[in-house]
Amino acid sequence: MARQAGGRDGIGYTILDAKNYLRSKRQRSMVYGEAGCLMRYFQDQLSKNPSFYHANQMDVEEHITNVFWADARMLIDYEYFGDVVSLDTTYCTNRDNRPLAVFSSFNHHRRAVIFGASLLYDETTASYKWLFETFLEAHKHKRSLTVFTEQDQAMAKALHEVMPDTFHGLCTWHLMQNGIKHLGNLMKEGSCFLTDFKKCMYGFEDEIKFEEAWSNLLTQYNLQNSTWLKHIYGVKTKWARCYIKAFTLGMRSTQLNESVNSSITNCTMPNLNIAQFFKNFERVVEDKRYSELKCDFEARQKLPRLRLENSPMLRQLSKIYTPSVFDLFQNEFDLFAAAYVKHKDETGSLFEYVIGLIDHDKELRVTYDPNTKMIHCSCRRFEMVGLICCHSVKVFDVLDVKLLPETYILKRWTKEARSGVVRDYTGNVVEEDCKLQSTERYRRLCQMLIRLANEASVQQSTFSLVHETMHDLYKRVMEMRSRDEDQENINNVNISSKISSIVASKEFKKKIGAKGSR
Repeated sequence: MARQAGGRDGIGYTILDAKNYLRSKRQRSMVYGEAGCLMRYFQDQLSKNPSFYHANQMDVEEHITNVFWADARMLIDYEYFGDVVSLDTTYCTNRDNRPLAVFSSFNHHRRAVIFGASLLYDETTASYKWLFETFLEAHKHKRSLTVFTEQDQAMAKALHEVMPDTFHGLCTWHLMQNGIKHLGNLMKEGSCFLTDFKKCMYGFEDEIKFEEAWSNLLTQYNLQNSTWLKHIYGVKTKWARCYIKAFTLGMRSTQLNESVNSSITNCTMPNLNIAQFFKNFERVVEDKRYSELKCDFEARQKLPRLRLENSPMLRQLSKIYTPSVFDLFQNEFDLFAAAYVKHKDETGSLFEYVIGLIDHDKELRVTYDPNTKMIHCSCRRFEMVGLICCHSVKVFDVLDVKLLPETYILKRWTKEARSGVVRDYTGNVVEEDCKLQSTERYRRLCQMLIRLANEASVQQSTFSLVHETMHDLYKRVMEMRSRDEDQENINNVNISSKISSIVASKEFKKKIGAKGSR
């Protein structure tokens, strides 16, 4: 700054003045304390959009322990993409090691999208149970098909109690980290343990082959008495590929991508207060939404490259799928060229086919019902990811089906994934941007009134009718606005008094003796 000002004399203040100013500015932002700043932040969000949802839990001393919030866009996103959810609580927001829990998943571009966040006091079953119940309340009790979490027994117990019908998957990234922690001595240079362990996770679609590989792993490295491996084997249905039959979108980890983790880590530095944290967290969320906006723009402006330009199915899906999802389908379509029918039986009510791939040993069984036009492959790719597999495409080709039936095109992967109306937990329509909706209403009214003026101005009688009606209509509109503003002022006074009482009597519950970070 001295160089820009042409010397220290041109600045007008000293380094100590700058430090004092910044310190006083931060103190002014926290004048109401952590709890007061938190509640005022929620009040500001509610004034901007009434669909904003927040909740907090307090202990017997009326100290705030757990906090959850979700803005209007998060409510909309969950309605469209909430079939599979990832919950990560590995971020700690401050020197008290208060965990930040983030609910996220994939959108139709396979980019990260956030459904809600929570500041937790601790990681007990009671806290997680409150978190899951609050999350469901915010999203109208719509339960996800699958939830991926880290390896935490308290979280698993709470999830089973609140959402017993939801499949609970374990994050493979956290499993690998725990494996390094417990069995790091087996992962030295030259050891193949980590490779063999990963193969058990991802490499087998047949349960018998998995069991053989697991037994060989224990025998080869003499790990029959490993307590950690025994525990992991006991929950194999939550992480082994051959046992996972639920809808997962191809997700196997709570670590959606490196950018999410790095962004969250930057907004959870230990020297940040609660006001600074929310500013940084909003910036992270906006970055993710801007990324989706760019993907939407590119999807509408650019045509995807077809690897087989004359394929009717590729031409069909290039107009329907988003570019990233269409690329995934094209990769599978390439394998279709290497697929061949080893055996087929078309005599019964169900057609059965055995499909093989060149240079691959495994065989897949595909059944097709000619009456319902339904197809099923033993690889279960459509049931798990929502995209048809190359084996099914091969059967469609044998049956001379050139276009993919609409039954096998999931809306969540298409360019029109966000079409529709979403309502919040009170039943009101969720408006992502209230100002944008107001502008849209203004535009539509202008079009109608211009047409009315054109027609009414032709004759004096129609002009007089419209003029008198408009005068009465204007008076009614102003009366309605006055009543609405009075009611809004009453609500704001009630909220302000509630906020003031919270600021005066409640604060964040502090951990005693919390040291270090997880």
